[in-house]
Amino acid sequence: MKIYISGIDTDVGKTYLSARICKELGFDYFKLIQAGMPKDSEVVAQFSPKTKIFKEGVFLQTPASPHKGRILENLSYKAFDIQIPQSEKLIIELAGGLFSPLDDEKTMIDYMSAFKHPTILVAKDYLGSINHTLLSIEALKQRDIKILALILKTQDTFSKDFISNYAKIPIIEFDDKVCEKLLKIIY
Repeated sequence: MKIYISGIDTDVGKTYLSARICKELGFDYFKLIQAGMPKDSEVVAQFSPKTKIFKEGVFLQTPASPHKGRILENLSYKAFDIQIPQSEKLIIELAGGLFSPLDDEKTMIDYMSAFKHPTILVAKDYLGSINHTLLSIEALKQRDIKILALILKTQDTFSKDFISNYAKIPIIEFDDKVCEKLLKIIY
């Protein structure tokens, strides 16, 4: 099983969720594109030292949007040339939000559409996050990308309840039992 870890934005917790899933559920790890340091794979390795970590699909030293980083670093690659490693159980962590550029033409969600695997969407609560979360869910549904669950980091039950009632997808709070709850959904 291959699962994308996607987010509604950058810094919503994709790497920490990836590390938890790898450690607690025995998945291997692959970062589709890494922009800047420290590498997310280093965070995963530190938290889950027994995890098999594949070399990232593309590494950019520039901590910026990949389409900008590739120009600044004079790198040439095409989004769809990035190959997903072979693995029985693989977490594929994306960068930024769903419409973050992967190269100068394609976005993360374009890649997901071309190479279909289910996703776990990660969101955190901030002013405007309900809109960002629902737009992300809608975009995934329109492209027929299966959403296994929304992992939501929030203390605000108003946000959680609204998203749950509107989107009608499984929502799991990002807490100590997140992997235990995901286990029931994944398998």
